Amino acid sequence: MEDNPFWLHVEMQVQKWGAIALIAIVIAGLCGLFSQGWLSKKTATSADQRLTVEYDRFGRLQSDLDMQITANATADNRITFTLGGDFMHDFEIRTLQPQPLNMYSRSGELVLEYARPAPDKPLTVWLGLTPLGVGNSTQRISVNNATPVPLTQFIWR
Repeated sequence: MEDNPFWLHVEMQVQKWGAIALIAIVIAGLCGLFSQGWLSKKTATSADQRLTVEYDRFGRLQSDLDMQITANATADNRITFTLGGDFMHDFEIRTLQPQPLNMYSRSGELVLEYARPAPDKPLTVWLGLTPLGVGNSTQRISVNNATPVPLTQFIWR
């Protein structure tokens, strides 16, 4: 049985382009395209600079994601974070530090209430999240009912 030159050429091309595709996927993964990493890290700040959110743009289903929400220095004695949009439907909170004084849901949004630890000092809340579904998730996070910061995350299977 003789080898067909056409199929030998096809096999060579598949091996060549397959190796290139595999290397590209590995590099993209190492850079954070599929979860935590340089391509995934994102910081969103409100227009009035009162709220900063650090999060991962990409995540994996049932893998832990970190989110850091900071209310920058204001004169308010009580700080209320509101996590809306798809947040309650798309994520499970595994850890929440520090613990809020009060936590409740209102109209499909999660509300976290804190007392300011010191005047004119920022308050940072760390959330450990687990995605519950695959696809795009859009959230809105606000502090003290100010204009919300929109976030978009994509969860891979």
